[in-house]
Order: sequence, then C-alpha cells, then structure tokens
Amino acid sequence: MSGPIFKRTRAVVADDCDELGHVNNVRWLAFVGELAGAHAVRRGSDNDTLREQGSIWIVRRHEIDYHRSALPGERIVEETWVEEMAGARSVRHSRFTREADGALLVSAVTTWAYVDAKTQRPRRIPAEMIERFRSASG
Repeated sequence: MSGPIFKRTRAVVADDCDELGHVNNVRWLAFVGELAGAHAVRRGSDNDTLREQGSIWIVRRHEIDYHRSALPGERIVEETWVEEMAGARSVRHSRFTREADGALLVSAVTTWAYVDAKTQRPRRIPAEMIERFRSASG
C-alpha cells in the first residue's frame, strides 16, 4: 500500500531532554505516538470518531532505532507513512531528521491493531479507511 508521507516540524524544548542533555528515549516514543495521532486526525480517523464507530487502534509493537541525538533548541522534521493496512493490522513508519542538516535522528516502525473499542478484539479495517490513508489528498 505505502501511502503518502505526512510531514511536520517541532522544536526540541528543555522538557524533552534528560540529564544527558539530549531528547530522552521515552520522549522519542511519545513523538512517534503524537505524530501518528496527528496523521490520523488529518485523515479523518481521530480517536473520537473511531470510538463513535466502535473501534480504536492499539499498539502491538514499536521498533525504534536511535541514530543521533537531538538537543534543546533544534528543529526536527517529523515524517510518517502507512506502509501496509490489511485485515486488522497496520504497519506505520516514522522518521525524524534534524532540520538544519537533514541528519537522521530516529527511525521507527510501529505495528498497530484495529480493534473493537469495548472488547479489544481485532476488527477488519474498513476499506474506506484504507483508501483514506492510501490517497494523496488531505
């Protein structure tokens, strides 16, 4: 499937950093989740809408590779795209680069499960949702 790339930027703030002075690993994980959420909102699949339809997304697996550190005041380019949606499973990639020089900071792959909001049992991803994430519009 490999849908279009959703892209935005953020500035690293002091609260993102740990005692070593760079973005903390837990914050990187939060950035991955926040970016996925922003992309879902853009595609009309925000959590409130999904819950109204009786479904939610839950994380099944995160794989994160840390390539370089990010420091307070630096601007980060955040990119994400859905590689695959099939059955009840979605595979999403995230990439974070330093705006100033394009250096790769972090890359991640997240496997999501589309589930019933009450039972948390897997549900087939609706064809119209797959199309929204495949489409270049929006």
